Amino acid sequence: IIYTDLLRGVNMANNNNKKEREHVITTKHKLDNSIEVQVKKSPGKTLTGKIVAWLIIAGTVLVPLAGLIYLLFQL
Repeated sequence: IIYTDLLRGVNMANNNNKKEREHVITTKHKLDNSIEVQVKKSPGKTLTGKIVAWLIIAGTVLVPLAGLIYLLFQL
């Protein structure tokens, strides 16, 4: 049974196209038993890449600054 949408004329039976997620990191095995790793997206465009970048910024800028302010108030 094929259902059609009367307003759009779209075949509803073929409307089950699920979009597959593209993996960020893929691995390939070569003939000499070595593993090749490919990064398909820029780390700055992924959610985990953005989280890691903000953690690095906080660790290199905010934590030492907070430590210096703490030490100034202890003197």
